[in-house]
Amino acid sequence: EHCFYTREGDEQRCVMKFKPQVAPNKCAILPISSAPEMNAVVDEIAADLMNSDISTWVDKSGASLGRRYARADEVGVPFALTVDFETLQDHSVTLRERDSMVQVRLPKEEVTKLIFDVVHGKSTWEKIKDKYPVVSVSEDGGAVAADAGAKTVVEGTARGKFSRPAEKIL
Repeated sequence: EHCFYTREGDEQRCVMKFKPQVAPNKCAILPISSAPEMNAVVDEIAADLMNSDISTWVDKSGASLGRRYARADEVGVPFALTVDFETLQDHSVTLRERDSMVQVRLPKEEVTKLIFDVVHGKSTWEKIKDKYPVVSVSEDGGAVAADAGAKTVVEGTARGKFSRPAEKIL
């Protein structure tokens, strides 16, 4: 079975496609800012994952979010968790799956059990997508057009970023 490939349309983006059960690191945790309160949340989530024997990779570097996703993809990390400004307000995080690059928004308290269940074959990414809202965000944090499965979209304005429903409400 071949685990290495490059993303379609971008030969520079290499991906090591390990199954979650055999990936050396199961989850990358990426803060969107180096603010102390954000780093505290990252450390809390990382400690919780590691206490459940889920190997975790934390990247607090100043590189763009897209570059940090790419680093995690290159070493085969199946899930990336983004801690952002919304996390500080509503205690939710964004979870990205490596192969589909689909992202969902979920409460940070549910992350450890969810990743544990996927790693141990008790759940699947498809079940996660069905349970949590799919969010459409570009890897540099900017807004993108909602894809067909997105329930919410993150948009950036001069006043900041906000989530809105992907479909217009009449």
